[in-house]
Amino acid sequence: MKKITFLSLIASAALAGCVTTSDDSTSLTDIDFNDLTCEQIETTFTEYKENIDSSDTYTGLVGIVSSEAEASANTAKAQAMDMYNQAKEKAQPVIEFKNCDINI
Repeated sequence: MKKITFLSLIASAALAGCVTTSDDSTSLTDIDFNDLTCEQIETTFTEYKENIDSSDTYTGLVGIVSSEAEASANTAKAQAMDMYNQAKEKAQPVIEFKNCDINI
């Protein structure tokens, strides 16, 4: 049981690391999109979404180890998607104001 709990913690930590936006782990919702170029905004959202999507692989692997770990991984992914959607709402007016030709 201790082994499964330990593996669950490691797997959850690995998944959480997959949904960070940069080396300093700045929250996507804390970014001031006014300070970014259109290309930087697009790159930020694209990379973040790719990290979330790649977490499906980790979730599947974690599910082999423990259903509890899989549930934790799914919760982490849901939270990451919530953050993505909040940031998207925050960035949309900036994207429109700057006339960015991007779709996030």
